[in-house]
Amino acid sequence: MNIQNSVVVITSAGSHLGQNLAQHFLSLNAYVILVDNNEITLNRTIHQCQQYSSKVFQYLLDDHSFESVQPLFSSINHHFDKGIDVLINLYPSLPSPSLMGDSNLEQYSGQVSNIATTMLCFSKLAAKQMLNNEKKGVIVNLSGQEQIDPHHSSSLISEFTQSWAKELMPFNIRVGGILPSTFRHNSQPNNWAHNHDELIRNAEYIVENDYFNGRVLDCY
Repeated sequence: MNIQNSVVVITSAGSHLGQNLAQHFLSLNAYVILVDNNEITLNRTIHQCQQYSSKVFQYLLDDHSFESVQPLFSSINHHFDKGIDVLINLYPSLPSPSLMGDSNLEQYSGQVSNIATTMLCFSKLAAKQMLNNEKKGVIVNLSGQEQIDPHHSSSLISEFTQSWAKELMPFNIRVGGILPSTFRHNSQPNNWAHNHDELIRNAEYIVENDYFNGRVLDCY
């Protein structure tokens, strides 16, 4: 796919990784739509991105429900020729729950469930719009989880990527996944930036490579 002038939607765009992804795709001359339910971080990202390009837009979610997400795709279809080209489904970083601390297991489980539901909702609506517009689109499931052992995000990214790729292959809609490197206690300070750079380069590679489908890339 030619990224130039493509319409790219980035979820959890208020995160640092979301902002970096947005700035990178703007540098490739894409139209970028930033989506988040945190108004403060979303405004920070749009402010930073507007310094790069005027082809950036924002959409504040009321919540993670289908009813909240659906108007976004209706708006995209109305304002852009043939709608969305690329969905970057960003799984945001969550702190690992402590066994000895006072962390609420129900709250943590609810956060993970909300993320999975949001990824499914966005992908379902994006795929439907791509199909209706007869567009060879791309969905990228990307984990920003940066803990030492981020297995819960890894399994979710892998499962979603492989199953959706098989389902959407007949419609020429590709799905790829990206997992971050595993951090160690003795990691150098610049590993965080290096890992983000690898994630972003891999996202660009998946979008541009028309033969990449149903696989998950690991960053090292």
